[in-house]
Amino acid sequence: MMNDNFFSVFLDQLLTNKDQIQRFIAEFANPAEAEELIASLKQREEVGNTMIAEHVILPHLESRKIEQSQVLLIRLAEPIDLDEKTPAVQLIITILLKSGETQATKKRIAQFMRQLADEEFLEALLNAENEELFYQKLEE
Repeated sequence: MMNDNFFSVFLDQLLTNKDQIQRFIAEFANPAEAEELIASLKQREEVGNTMIAEHVILPHLESRKIEQSQVLLIRLAEPIDLDEKTPAVQLIITILLKSGETQATKKRIAQFMRQLADEEFLEALLNAENEELFYQKLEE
């Protein structure tokens, strides 16, 4: 795992279902509040599908229970089908936003979100061979 306090990158994770993914995200965001954060992730998912591109989902949370705002990027070792509307997921990009965050941090997240509209950017994240290359792409 590489971490610059804004991006945290986890490659080749052996997560095989939605519950494992939600637990991984919640434990990362705040282990002491994981159950409440999992409930928030499930609630967010009920609002609408989080798939933003082929193989890519974007679950996101804003909560006072989040210890630090950041972007968590999890690339799975093998693609998984989360449900009939969300097949072959391999990259999970999670926006964790602490309630009451500064404008500067919100602006950095918004800038990153604009990059997600670029198919080449997403393709590069899906195919980066190692953490260093993945991280370099994030900082471009």
